[in-house]
Amino acid sequence: MKKSRQFVLAAFVMFACMGLTCATSSISLAKKLPKLLSCTTYSVGSTGYATSMGLMEAIQKNEGIKVKVVPAGTDKAKILPLKKGMMQLSLFTGAGQYYALMGMGVFNTGDWGPQPLRLVFACTQGAIAGMMVRGDSGIKTLSDLKGKRVVLIPASPACKALHEGYLAFGGLGWDDVKVVNVSSWGAAWKSVIDGSADTAHCLVASSKAVELAASPHGIHWLPAPAEDTEGWARLNTFCPYLRPYKATKGAGVSQDKPGIIASYYYGLICYPDLDDELVYKMTKGIWNGYDIYSPMHPSLKLWTKEGALKTDRFLSPYHPGAIKFFKEVGAWTSAHEKRQAQLLAEEKARMKK
Repeated sequence: MKKSRQFVLAAFVMFACMGLTCATSSISLAKKLPKLLSCTTYSVGSTGYATSMGLMEAIQKNEGIKVKVVPAGTDKAKILPLKKGMMQLSLFTGAGQYYALMGMGVFNTGDWGPQPLRLVFACTQGAIAGMMVRGDSGIKTLSDLKGKRVVLIPASPACKALHEGYLAFGGLGWDDVKVVNVSSWGAAWKSVIDGSADTAHCLVASSKAVELAASPHGIHWLPAPAEDTEGWARLNTFCPYLRPYKATKGAGVSQDKPGIIASYYYGLICYPDLDDELVYKMTKGIWNGYDIYSPMHPSLKLWTKEGALKTDRFLSPYHPGAIKFFKEVGAWTSAHEKRQAQLLAEEKARMKK
């Protein structure tokens, strides 16, 4: 009888300890998964801003994690809060990621250099864009930009590369045009609308492109035809993330009058040290949130599950937390693993220099 009581007491102590361990683990997990995060993004009114709002809505509704969206004018301004640990996420184009990953342009100064970025989720065609001009400007092709006013954002290496690449497509360089310096992408688009500049790179679904298209001047997208392989070779020298694209939806384009422009990927990025479980939940929230975010903006319809796994189109590797989720749903393959290893090896080599 005495032994029986001892056994019951020992069992009670064991289960009590297990309960305490579980409670402690839950408390620890809660501390690791904050309910409020911050994400830097592009200017208010841009496609990037609208995209960020949609993705964060899905994360909040599906996973209970609120993410505050904070617009920033330049690529460096978007990443700096992450680098300093003040914010956690940034919505970044393939263009911006390229320069940050390679440590080029403004990322080749001070203590910057190559940045180890990680994807939380991505879209192969998150950006459908080209060089927009007023419809009544008389500028029809990229080569017609000779002697015209072309926008430049000095603090944005992506802007410099995009505009330099499109000029190269037309057989031109900076010496062939008049440079108009502005402070941000928002200011770049406004300058075309108000006539203080002739052209700027813009997303076809951007509210500013829609505004120009609805104005008395109308809008025209300077074509970059896929069949001009030499032009594309010159363009890709500056912008390896761009691909030919025929846009049929957006400002000033339709099935009957497509925009012969380009696409490049968008990615929700973070640094490698962001908590794995937190990234896991955010990836899960977006993966299961298509019905939530896709009606919020035309560009968000392109943020599909299939597109998120086309890693051969991305320059940043995925975060381990995202990979954990992809493996859990059976979407991560040996091909993805091979591409991930390649990107990590390239990053390691860059970081050593």
